[in-house]
Amino acid sequence: MAVELTLPHGVRLTSQRRTLLRLVAEWRGSFTVAELHERARAAEPGLGLATTYRTVELLRSSGAIHPLLGEGAHVYLRCGPDHHHHLVCTSCGGVEETALCAVPPPEELRRLHGFESTSHELDIYGTCGRCA
Repeated sequence: MAVELTLPHGVRLTSQRRTLLRLVAEWRGSFTVAELHERARAAEPGLGLATTYRTVELLRSSGAIHPLLGEGAHVYLRCGPDHHHHLVCTSCGGVEETALCAVPPPEELRRLHGFESTSHELDIYGTCGRCA
């Protein structure tokens, strides 16, 4: 089931961007910009790589997709709106979401360090149960 993605307010929704949003919403697993661009060009032959990069950056900055560390190319993952973190298998490349959170609550950070947190991200890298 695909999740509908939208662009930030004021950003024009062209047919090329509509195609990119649809593909990201339907994508299973992680993807690179090159993979997304290749698939999108099947539907939009005139799609430029720069448009793909700009759209991916808009989705990243809005929180609709999340960058993962990859070897060489940046890898992205479509994310839901709920608080979660990622378990990334360095063997098969699989990614699993988890609601478990090892980050101290904001009030604890404030009490111990005088730090006012606004958000956090946590990706845990290792080996999944299938590869272990």
